[in-house]
Amino acid sequence: MVLRTVTRDITNRRHHLRGAFTLLEVLIVVAILVILASAASIALFRYLEEAKEGRAQNDMRAIEQALKTYYLKHGEWPPEGEQGLALIAPYLEQGTQGLISPWGTRYYWQLVRTTDEVEGNYKERPVVFCPQHNINKPPLQWPLR
Repeated sequence: MVLRTVTRDITNRRHHLRGAFTLLEVLIVVAILVILASAASIALFRYLEEAKEGRAQNDMRAIEQALKTYYLKHGEWPPEGEQGLALIAPYLEQGTQGLISPWGTRYYWQLVRTTDEVEGNYKERPVVFCPQHNINKPPLQWPLR
């Protein structure tokens, strides 16, 4: 009877140990999950950055159209800087919110002179810029070069 009880205890203990995970197994699973999560987050951040750049290009295209509309209506380009931003805001669908980039910076433009090769005359055209949050990257610009 004592032998039977001891044998039953040993059998129950073995059965109990087989059903549990060791600390090493749990740590391996956690390490795999951390690696997968970090890979997914890197891909997600890259995707979000590309989406911001796409939105910025669309915004700059809209600003260029607003500048052209202003030029057609007034016969001259709006001045660069804050005064010019206020003048083209009514021509933007989003108003002054359309002048803020996805990174929270303001778009700006510069008038660039181009020379007509045939006639030798020059004309001005605006180039829209978007400073990004990353100072190591050059600003986006429209028209794209």
